Amino acid sequence: MADRKITPMFNDYVYEAIRQIAVEQGFTPNLFSVDFDEETRLECDGYVSFVFKAIINGDDREFTVWCKVPPNGDKRSLELFKRECFFYRETLHGFYEFQAEKGVPEESGEGFYATPKCYLAHCNTDAPEPEALIMLEYNEAFEKWDWDKLEPINVEHTRLVMEQLGRLHALSFAMKEQRPEVFDQYKRAGVVVAGEQDSALITLLKESFDRALITMKTRFESEQERIVAVKDAVFESLKKCCDPATAEPYCVVTHGDCWINNFIYSHNENNVATGVILTDWQSSRYASPILDLCYFFFISAGEQFRQDNMDSLLHHYHGSLADFLSKLGGDASRQFPLTTLLRLMKPYRDLLGS
Repeated sequence: MADRKITPMFNDYVYEAIRQIAVEQGFTPNLFSVDFDEETRLECDGYVSFVFKAIINGDDREFTVWCKVPPNGDKRSLELFKRECFFYRETLHGFYEFQAEKGVPEESGEGFYATPKCYLAHCNTDAPEPEALIMLEYNEAFEKWDWDKLEPINVEHTRLVMEQLGRLHALSFAMKEQRPEVFDQYKRAGVVVAGEQDSALITLLKESFDRALITMKTRFESEQERIVAVKDAVFESLKKCCDPATAEPYCVVTHGDCWINNFIYSHNENNVATGVILTDWQSSRYASPILDLCYFFFISAGEQFRQDNMDSLLHHYHGSLADFLSKLGGDASRQFPLTTLLRLMKPYRDLLGS
């Protein structure tokens, strides 16, 4: 993709879908305008999608959304875009419904709702004109407090990530037992069989992995020799996490690209971190929970940070998982004990020197 110009799949469908969402949000039909932030419209992560802001004006108010569209003419990116659509439209919707049934609504603050609100997730390339758009909540407060990727990660922000990953993974353990027919749909969508699709996702994992290491290079300058020495072994271990044949019975719906570039933090007026949003779910897959944990700690944290804090942070992760799983009617001591987590993490910790 780097050898040719990448253009967005930006067509009449995108305009019409945004207009429809505007009406659903209470704007008077035909009495509003839609403008695009030209700076964000030009941005593309180079792998899966273009992201830009759409600003709707009318009825004396303004409403802004994030829009994602895939690039034109790239089969791999389109398949990955479809995966992200499925996550927002089906998996996440099912997770939210299940939590509500269990008496854990969003306003309780006790569940997993750490994703942007999704207004639309649609991809139909069989239509005469391709239809592909993900439309997400825009929150100026989140953008204001987005994490500086060149700043060292700290315990305060990492605890928030561990808490949300624990809750995300707990949902899978609960639904696997209590809603097996429903969860099987998410499982089938998240299992990648050998072949072209598997190759595409492994390629994406490798590209994302390498890109993240390059991004973080200036933060861990003194550790580059160590990182280069172990990164291939770490990546091979991450690949094994993605194979349900070896990772069951502990597979869950994972984020799959779990590093600080895909987190948006919120803070209070004293600049204390109060929440985190997980974005970019195109790599979400049915895999070992160790995939998310190892990926995060290798990419986002330095060796000293891991040595000083990994034990307590893994316990915090598991405590969050166990507490939430109990609320959902499950039992972590049976379904995913702390001893199992620590056993599964040990080979990766040995590689990372932590």
